Amino acid sequence: MSLTKGIHIAIFNLVIVGIIGCFLRYMFLQPVSLVNYSYVLHAHSHLAFLGWVFMALYVLIVYAYLPSGFLKAGKFLIIFAVLQIANLGMLVTFPFMGYALWSIVFSALHAITAMIFAWIFIREVSSTLSLEHKMSFLFVKSALVLMVLSNLAPFALGPISATQGKSDLYYLLIYFYLHFQYNGWFTFALLGLMLWQLEVNGVNTGSRLVKVGFVLKLIAVFPAYILSTLWTEPDMVWYVLGGLSAAVQLVGLVAVGCFVVQNMTALSLQNSSVLRVLFWVGILTVGLQHVLMLLSAIPALANLAFARNIVIAYLHMVLLGFVTAWLFFTLVKLQIIQLTLSAKAGFWLFLGALVVTELVLVFQGYIESSTHWLFYLALVQLCGIVSVAYNAKSIKLE
Repeated sequence: MSLTKGIHIAIFNLVIVGIIGCFLRYMFLQPVSLVNYSYVLHAHSHLAFLGWVFMALYVLIVYAYLPSGFLKAGKFLIIFAVLQIANLGMLVTFPFMGYALWSIVFSALHAITAMIFAWIFIREVSSTLSLEHKMSFLFVKSALVLMVLSNLAPFALGPISATQGKSDLYYLLIYFYLHFQYNGWFTFALLGLMLWQLEVNGVNTGSRLVKVGFVLKLIAVFPAYILSTLWTEPDMVWYVLGGLSAAVQLVGLVAVGCFVVQNMTALSLQNSSVLRVLFWVGILTVGLQHVLMLLSAIPALANLAFARNIVIAYLHMVLLGFVTAWLFFTLVKLQIIQLTLSAKAGFWLFLGALVVTELVLVFQGYIESSTHWLFYLALVQLCGIVSVAYNAKSIKLE
């Protein structure tokens, strides 16, 4: 398997995620008999996290930190194949049975394989890492550790659901998983890959800004989980602790972000308006994410932050506005996605639909026929993704 073939599989998964997302939006307009909405939603979310983001990050970090042969044969190829089998298994089981025996088996298979990958990858890279990539790999290694931590929560969901049903503890475990995926695995891995791209272009990332930012981000990510529990309306001390951790996270992000922006000329963004937009969408979205986390520690806003439409807007904002935008940015920089006219149109459709969708979700209560608009916007976004996917070319980078 080459770098481009692995990315093609990840992008194929993203297209399927988009198709399922459109179907879910359609179900708000016209319920489909014999189809369980929550079951299909499970398939959508699992494939988005594990089929698109995880697989894309898997291929990119193996490519970035290990010799080319590691993607073509041996254990990393086998691990990739097992992960994709698990993704396909979840895709065909979740829509029909929800959380049941076989969907849990495939979920567990993915989680265990991902943990094995993290251990093997860190061990392999630690013995071959060049000094110039030390700082970026520190972010990626931390991302993998936080990914492993997040994967502990799903293993507890089954027993908790069987003994207590969908209690507060059940939802606290779900938020535990989401927190360490979004603020741990996704964020640290993407920051690491951005620093890696700077290193490849001759930038020394061993800056005090980056080191301080890393320490602050890593220290704060653990207590920041408190922010995901405030819907339980705990004592005021927990709001204070959550707010402090959010503030520390924000300062850490600003430190790393300032370094990246200061050195952005090394990324040659001036050559492409699409690259500039993808870069800044990622920067602004992850910044907004951290600001919103800080605001959610204010008691008057805490309950609002857990309203269904706000939660969906937040999750999509981070997953598409930050994670997917920066993944697309990296794929364009590596020339896996060719910037043809159709690809550029696809990016504008994707980003434009994302912005309007976020606005509709936030102000859904004030917009007439909002469910119709959300369905049409999902179709536009899917068209954008398909257009981008069409321009993912097989080129030899290894």
